[in-house]
Parts: sequence; C-alpha cells; structure tokens
Amino acid sequence: MAITLYRKYRPQTFKEVVGQNHIKTTIQNELETNKVAHAYLFSGPRGLGKTTMARLLAKAINCLNRKDGQSEPCNTCNSCLEIKDSRSLDVVEIDAASHTGVDNVRENIIANSRFTPTSRKFKVFIIDEVHMLSISAFNALLKTLEEPPSHAMFILATTEIHKVPQTIISRCQRFDFRKVSNKDLLQRLSHIVEQENKKVDDIVLENIVRHAEGCIRDAESLLGQILSLSDKKITAEQSELVIPASHFDLVLQLIEHLIKSNASESITLINRLVQEGVDLQRFTDDLIEVLRKILLIKIGSQLNEFTSGLNKDLEEKISTISKNINLSDLTEMIDIFIKVKQELKSAEINQLPLEIAVIKICSKNREGGNTGTDFTTTSSTRDNQKISKPTVKEGDAEVKIEKPKKQLSKIKLTLEQVKDKWEEVLLCIKKHNYSLASTLRSHQPTAMKTDGTLEICFKYKFHQQRINDLKNRQTLEKVLQDIFGYPLKVQTIMVKELPDNKTEIQTLAEHNSDQAVNDILKNFGGQLVK
Repeated sequence: MAITLYRKYRPQTFKEVVGQNHIKTTIQNELETNKVAHAYLFSGPRGLGKTTMARLLAKAINCLNRKDGQSEPCNTCNSCLEIKDSRSLDVVEIDAASHTGVDNVRENIIANSRFTPTSRKFKVFIIDEVHMLSISAFNALLKTLEEPPSHAMFILATTEIHKVPQTIISRCQRFDFRKVSNKDLLQRLSHIVEQENKKVDDIVLENIVRHAEGCIRDAESLLGQILSLSDKKITAEQSELVIPASHFDLVLQLIEHLIKSNASESITLINRLVQEGVDLQRFTDDLIEVLRKILLIKIGSQLNEFTSGLNKDLEEKISTISKNINLSDLTEMIDIFIKVKQELKSAEINQLPLEIAVIKICSKNREGGNTGTDFTTTSSTRDNQKISKPTVKEGDAEVKIEKPKKQLSKIKLTLEQVKDKWEEVLLCIKKHNYSLASTLRSHQPTAMKTDGTLEICFKYKFHQQRINDLKNRQTLEKVLQDIFGYPLKVQTIMVKELPDNKTEIQTLAEHNSDQAVNDILKNFGGQLVK
C-alpha cells in the first residue's frame, strides 16, 4: 500500500518543520541547555504539525547520540528508530477523542507514568485532542501534572484550546501553532514534487496553496491526489479533476461591469457561467476573495500579503480596478455577495440571487453617480479636475454644448424648528436603533445651515464615531428627511464642552423619564426593582 505524502515526508528533524519558527527556536534552546519542561501544550488549527512536533521532542530527549548543546535527534540510534516507527514502549500516544473517561486516564496515563522507562531516559505521553477529555478525567490528570515523576513528560495537543480548563493550561508550557505562509507552502510542495521526480504546472501548485489556506497537511494531501493523475507533466486542466477550477478572469470581468453599472453585461456573464456548468457557489467564493483583496489594497498596498497570491496578469488587473472603485461601494458589494452565498444554497432558480444582487449594485451606482473616487480625494482636487463637455457636429465644426449650471435652492429650515421636532426624530430613530437614539438624546443640534447641513456637537470621540458610522448616519439622515421634507446632511463637530442645554434636556428627560427607563430595560434585559 502506497504511503500518503504527508506521512512519507513527515519531518524527522526540527529543521525540516515548515514554519512555526517561534516554537522551534524555544524548544531547541531548551534541549540545548537541558532545561526541558515536564508538560507542554500545543494548540492551533488542524494539520499544522502539532503531533509531528511532539514526536520530534520525544525523539530528541531520548536520542542516544545527542550531546550537550545539540537539539536535533540523530535518527540513527535505536531510540530514534523505535520512535520513528511508532514501536517505542516509552512513548505513549493517546487519542483523547476515544479515551475520554476518567478510568482511561487513570489506567493509561496516571498508573503508567509511575513506572520508570523500560530503556530510555524519559517516558513521554502524547495526548492528542486533549480537549475531548471529560471534566473528571481532567481533574484526575491535573494532580499528575502538578507533581509529575521526574522521568515523565506530557505533551498535550488540541485544536480547541478554549475547551481546555485553565488549571491544565497554567501547568503547561503553551505554544500556539500558526498557519503556514503561502510562500513556505509553495516551497514545500515544490520540494516534494522534485523528490517524487514529477512535473507540475506552477499554477497547479498555486491553486493547491490557495485551497489549503495555510494547512500543510491539506496541501500535501491535495498534492498526493494530483500526482496520482499522471506520470507525465500535470497540467491545470488535469488538476481540475481534484481541485475545482477557479475563474478569476471572469470574476474580474463581473467586477468591471458592476463598476460601470452595466447590469445587462453582468447578468449575461452570470448566465453564461450557468450554461457552462460553473459552480456558482465556488464562483461567489472567488468573487468575495477578490473583492477582499481589492479592499485591503485600497486601505494599504502592504496588506496584499495577507491575501491569496494570483498570477501577475490578474494582480495587475486587480491593481487597476482598485483605483476605479471607492471603499463604501466596495464594502457594500462584499456585504451583498456574502448574503448571496447563503441564498444560493436554497435558490429555486440557481442564478437568481446573483442576478438580484447585480441589479441592486448597478442601480445604486447609477443613482449615486459612482466615479471611483477614493475617500482621500478632497474638494480642491475635484475642482481642479478638467471635465470634458459634450459636443455635437455642425457641418465640419464641433460645437461645445454648455450644460446649464444647477442652482442649489436654499433650505428654509431653522434650528428652532429642528429642535422643536427633535423628540419626534429620536422616537423615529428608536424604531431602527435604540442605541443610536440613546446617544442622540444627550446631544442637541447646534446649527442649521441653509445648504441643508445640520450640525451636532460632541464632547467624546466615541459618540461622534458612532454617529459617523455609515449605517447610523444613513438612518439619521433618512429620518430627518422624512420628518422635515428636506435632504439634510449631518455634520459632527468635536468640542471641549457641550452647549448649555441643561434646562431643555431636563424638560425632555422629565417628559420622557418613564419611556427612557423602559428603553434601557429593553436594551439591557433588566427589570425595575422598587
């Protein structure tokens, strides 16, 4: 029977371990100075090498040829070979998932640890998925961890550290395993392909890395399946039998159509995908992944390293697209397509959720006049930009048509009128957001400008930030328009001291004291005690 790649190429020295340098360095220093601990706790996602690291540590402390100042096992002595072949009597591996009870812990660990090693220096207990132990089993294990025999070492491994009691954690040296970087994973896969004397297209290895999401065991398992497809060079088309094909070029086409508010082309593309049998769930995953990539690039180009790498042409297209879309539209797109991903699972017409999402996005862009302007663009920059005027031909000459300038009518609304209906504003907002209404209750409007700008002062930054939140601001401005009949814009101002509105606020508080108490009780789930 053929051995799977992740077992065949399991690291036999610390040097061969991919990533986890923060853990390797510490453990190797402890081995070199003979200051190893009696208990270790390895935590982190699956497939990152927790069990492998535990076996390496067990092998290193029992290696017969390892000298002072050294940390690597020799892999040639009887002790190393026994542990490598899983036949050492002094290294006990226990799967806590199938040994959850207290009796198993007492018999397999506590009682066994009292006996000295048969032929080695340490008796090592590797307990995998330790979070599966019962509470009584943990309590039984705790006493042994508190006062362990000098010849015993315990290495606990878990993927769910939050389920391990704090009393256990505090008695172990804890090491958190991290996902492996794409670069390290790619190097690892290339090395294995070379050792196997196979040829694989680079794009195939890149797809494996992207699907593995930092998990080295998943990456090596996928590579094993792909290598079994052919004895010759494995192409991207062949690899689609194992890894679903990605359509990033079509994803970018769709995003470009959305930026241009071209609903017709967008829907045509989606239906073409359906006709070609493309998995829309997978396509939406890729779409969200690319939109996230664009989002991080816009925030800061250095953040691109936290996304999956694509080929050079696609990266250049993404860089161009990122300049033609603003952050607010981008985040809204991501929100919409995350919801679409859930709706696709139960849609009677497979492509309908995507089609509706496309129409929503394109309609909003047309109404909002999306120009791709970033949030850093200032008014002075926009004023300096040259706007081309439409032209028509008359004979051989082109005549420029001057568009009539739009005159902004002044809004006839006074501050006093706004204040008179402020309580009505709060009651309407409360129907949408209790917390927002509570914040505004202690902040009165301070100015009403003729251009429709309503000024509200704040003393504390977190109050101002709450109002400036996009959804909160939109809720407030919609309520204001419904009540006053004008499209008012809210402007928040920071001040050292709020205007003195004590009398007015006190009157409002007395008038609405019962309602305010009820609101607080409703928000925080309390009850009134008299």
